[in-house]
Parts: sequence; structure tokens; C-alpha cells
Amino acid sequence: MSTMRKILLALGIVVVIGAAVGTGVYYFTKGVADTATVFFATIASSGPENAYRSASPAFQQAMSESSFAALANRAGLRRFKSASWPEREIENGRGSVSGTLLLDGDVSLPARVELTKNAAGAWQVFNFTLQMPGIAQQNAAQPQPATSPPSQNQPPKIVASTQEGDRVSTEIGDRTWSAGGSSLIVVKLGSTVLVNTAPIIKPDRTIDATTLRLQFDASATGTQKLTRDCQKNAPCIELSTNDSHYKTDESPNAEAALTITKMEAGKIEGDFSADMISLEGKLALHQGHFVVSVQ
Repeated sequence: MSTMRKILLALGIVVVIGAAVGTGVYYFTKGVADTATVFFATIASSGPENAYRSASPAFQQAMSESSFAALANRAGLRRFKSASWPEREIENGRGSVSGTLLLDGDVSLPARVELTKNAAGAWQVFNFTLQMPGIAQQNAAQPQPATSPPSQNQPPKIVASTQEGDRVSTEIGDRTWSAGGSSLIVVKLGSTVLVNTAPIIKPDRTIDATTLRLQFDASATGTQKLTRDCQKNAPCIELSTNDSHYKTDESPNAEAALTITKMEAGKIEGDFSADMISLEGKLALHQGHFVVSVQ
């Protein structure tokens, strides 16, 4: 066999092996890609509510169904047609896909979806990131900023994500509480940031079902008054514990405020406190602090 034939044969083997590896990657990541596609297809076919119910419990704890429906409507996801996920990864029981959503009207949205497995071993959406184009999306529902609209050179984004180092902590009554990392989902709509926490599995394997919803204007300076209504693009705070749901106390002398103390390179840091109330009684949140990533 000539040297040239040996080289060509070796190259042929390399090509075959490369094709087999690529096929294997797509085969083993098919589940995460299909789950991500079905999640968005469900929004278009049967509504955001059904897609929301298919997401992971952590996602549902961190974001209310009404907030998710509002986000889906603003992003125009009811017009979903198809998805392409060229980048796929599974590591340590977590999956992720990155690619493009195609909406009716030939609108393309860059997207990234992170997934986890439930107790039955089925993939579920944990969080996702969508980037909304500024000009090409004129006919779609746009994110409405809490204050002034974004510059035309900085297209509005809808982002749902967390980064290592993101954390929310506070004193709930006389109890120290904090959440961070995968127990957070941070959503940005225009200049409004929503920070949602999920239940936490403690070292003793018990579950702390305490969740906090904190919403604020990321473009504001000074102190923001936090209200009870988290269904609008306005500063607010809500707290849920294992057996009670608290909202801000609206009595004249009650306190519920947030102050942004630092903003740099996609990170926002601030302090908050609130007098809360539920059917079971009153509770104070104090020494509250948050550090979150936004894009």
C-alpha cells in the first residue's frame, strides 16, 4: 500500500470517528434539547401556564405563574415556531442548551436554557435566558422599562439567570436566612430586576421552604419604597415561609425600603428592610442584603 493511500485511509478513519463522536453527543443530549423545545412550543400551543407547570419546582418557587405569563407575553413567545440548539452540554446531572428560537414573522431570539432532572429522571427547565432584538422585534410585545426606555444602541433584554456569587440574605425576625447560587433566579425586564429565591435543602437534608421575592428599579438612585404588589414593574417585596405568606405592612409607620449601594460590570448590590404582615401576625426583615448579576 502506497504512503498516500495510507494517509488517505488514516484521514478517512479520523473522519468516521469524528462523525461517530458528534452523533453520540447529539444522541446523549437529545433529551435536554427536546425538553427545551417542548417548553417553548407549549407556550405557543396551550399557553404559558402549561409550560410553567412543566418547569422544575425550583423555577416555580422562584417565579410566580402570573409573572412567567407576563414575561412570555412580552417576549412574544406565543408566536414560537421552532428552535435550534447547536450547543448542548450535560454535566453533573445538569443540562444546558444554547441556540436560537424562531418566532412567527421570522424573528430570531438567541436563547440559553438550563435544565435539571426530577425524581423520575425526566428533564425539566430550571431557568433560561432570552435576548430581545431592538429593531427586528418592533411588532412583538416589548419589555416595558420601569422608568425611561433603553437606548436604541442597547436593545432591551429579557434575562433569567444566576451567577456564582449571587446571594440574598436577611434577618427574618430573629432568624438568619440566606439563599444563593442555584436557589436564585434573577429576571431583568427593561430596568426592572426581579430576584426570586427557591427552597433550600439544608445540610441535615431537611428543606427550608422560605422564599423571597424582591423587585426593584435597577436604574434608580437613592432609596426605593417597596410596595405589596409584585405584579407590576414597580419596587416590591413578598416573603413566604413554610406555612405563611407575608406582604409589606402598609400602616403609616411601617418600613419597606431598598437602596442600591453598588453597580459595576453587570453586578448590582444593595440593602433592604421591611415590616411584613400576614394572617398569622407581623414580622420584620432587617439587615437585608443582595448581590445579583444582570445582563
